[in-house]
Formats: sequence, C-alpha cells, structure tokens
Amino acid sequence: MLKVINPGILTTIQDQGRKNYRSFGVPISGVMDHYAANCANYLLGNSEKEAVIEITMGGVTFDVMEDTDISVTGGDLNGLINEQPLPMWKKLTVHSGDQLTFKGPKSGMRTYIALPGGIESTSYLGSQSTFEKAGFGKAFQKGDNIKGRQAAAASSKSIQPMEIPTYTKEVTVRVVPSHYESSFKDSSIHRFYQEGFTIRAADRMGCQLQGHRLERKENIDILSEATTYGTIQVPAEGSPIILLADAQTTGGYPTIGTVLSEDLWRIAQLPPGGKLFFERYPLQEEDV
Repeated sequence: MLKVINPGILTTIQDQGRKNYRSFGVPISGVMDHYAANCANYLLGNSEKEAVIEITMGGVTFDVMEDTDISVTGGDLNGLINEQPLPMWKKLTVHSGDQLTFKGPKSGMRTYIALPGGIESTSYLGSQSTFEKAGFGKAFQKGDNIKGRQAAAASSKSIQPMEIPTYTKEVTVRVVPSHYESSFKDSSIHRFYQEGFTIRAADRMGCQLQGHRLERKENIDILSEATTYGTIQVPAEGSPIILLADAQTTGGYPTIGTVLSEDLWRIAQLPPGGKLFFERYPLQEEDV
C-alpha cells in the first residue's frame, strides 16, 4: 500500500478506458501512454487491463506502508527511492518505511506505477479511469491510500533496453488525412506537413499548438460529428488542437486529420514548448 504525501499537479488512476459509451457523450479517458502503462503491468505479471497510477509532471511523494513489488515506466520524472535514483522499466521491491518521490521531468511528461494485481478502486461504467468532470473518481489528494489487489507474486518478466522508448522534446507523428482536408488552402496543407508546431498548452483533454495558422477556403464551421483521441481540429483562428484521452466525443470544427493511435504516446509525453511535426499517412486498402 502507498500513502499519498504530495499528490502533485495531476495524479490519477487510469486503465484502458471506458470504450462503449461514446454514443452517450462519455469520453474514453484511460491512460495517455498505453505502451508505458502496458509495460508496467507486464513487468508484474498483471493483465494489461489492470489500472495503474498515472503521474503528470511530477511533484509527487508516496510513503510505502507495506512491503510490495511495483514497476515504474514512462517518462523520467526524476524518480527517487529514499533520495536515491529509482530504477525504471523493471520490477522493484519496496519496503514499509520507504519513500518514493518524483521531483519533475527529466524526459517525458507522464510516469506510470503498477501494483500487484492492479489497484483497488471504484469502477464507473466498467472502467476505473478517473474523469473528474463526470464525477468518475478524483485525482489523488494528500493522505489518500492506494492499495494493490493482491500480494506480490513471482514474476521474472523484463523489458529489453531496445524496447524502452526515448522521450525527446521533438517528435514526428503520422496523420491520416480528414475528409475535410480539401476545405483548407493548399498552401496551408503544405505548411502543415512541412513546418513544425510548438506545444503551447496541454492537458488530458487536448493539446493546443502554436505555429503558422491554417487557412480555410471558406471560413465556416461544420455540423458536429464524431471525434476521437488524436483528432486534429482547426478553429476559425487557425491554430490546430489535438484532442486527447478526456476530450469530448463530438466537435463542430473542421478537422485536418487524425494522429495514428500508435503515435499518440509521443504526444502524451511531449512537454509544453516541445516541437511537433506531422507526416501525412493516407490509408491504404490493407489498412482498412
């Protein structure tokens, strides 16, 4: 069991998300970096469906209340155990009286902690994922306790060095063009794929980009239609917004494309001020 001493900016429970309620206006939510979260569960022998702790930016401290195994993956938020560097991307045994601290980003934005058997918490619509705006759980507060579902079990699983991502401040992601792409001026489409954008601001709902403004052939909005994690909306003023895990399920802004799901973790781990480039990835028949 872990006790929250300092919850930081945003520390929550997340799993794979609630995927069957988008028609009712409920976001999927869930972990922002699925690969890192899945690896954390894998190292402890958990199912990838189990919930994990998602730490954003750091400033977090836990006291260990009982001996247990944990695994820590994702971005390097300068994790320490008893003021010594905390090993990442491997199973780690911690003991009652130990203290875990995540001071702040060295690389990446989000760290994941798995506990044996997953985490004990309330399920909302079939998912433990926190989504405060709907009342589905709350971000951790000082004094909260976090318990694993079972005692530590033997696990010899490991992550090879070549399987550990490198988190940088400049990334390229692939984009499937939208059916609204033709509503943008050719010059804007060209610049979108040739010139990078800077992350102006981001949270679990979306990522605002700063750079050249995308111009439409006609300055009109559209009827609301379905959006998803990775949809790139373009408001009238021309600065793109990438929708993320907690985003709304529909939108009325034209879209220029959708980021491939395999690349979304790169955006989730990109800090404010980071540089983002887009690569056009038209779907082929074999992709459908």
